[in-house]
Amino acid sequence: MRPRPHLAAVLLAAGSACGRVHDLESGEYALTSTPADVLRDDCGLASGGAIAIQTAFESFGDYVRLAYIQHADSTCLPVQLVGYYQFNTQQFYADGTASNPVLPGNAEVCQLNFVSVHLVASSTTSSTFGGVLTINYVAASPVSCNCQLWLSYSAALCVPPACPLPSECPS
Repeated sequence: MRPRPHLAAVLLAAGSACGRVHDLESGEYALTSTPADVLRDDCGLASGGAIAIQTAFESFGDYVRLAYIQHADSTCLPVQLVGYYQFNTQQFYADGTASNPVLPGNAEVCQLNFVSVHLVASSTTSSTFGGVLTINYVAASPVSCNCQLWLSYSAALCVPPACPLPSECPS
């Protein structure tokens, strides 16, 4: 019987290519934008260009997870976003959905079938990132509740309790 390579050495070599290290720190991030950053707002969510968003960012090699929380009027929408870093860059994307939320849109209360959230980002430092955020509302009726918000944003690491928003929705 011929000698075989050590299984541990083979597994170590195979696993070393997985899980690249990225610069962006895990933690709570506050997303900010200005009126000039709003690219599209069919929903009327970014009144004056401001929308209150906070997210808890984590990365596991090339995988990212964001516990996204959107505050609008008296409502709070939590959505888990999951995604990946792009190959050989500090850019990533993440997507998530929420089913059957009741949220404000176009100055009315909308019973939505679902909300989808898409975030594209690029790390600028170890504690900041920026990109484009897209939120889609989908409802059976009224038609005015089918709308989208697109905006450019910048995000900065904040340390609780100094973060501008609660890190979870009240029960």
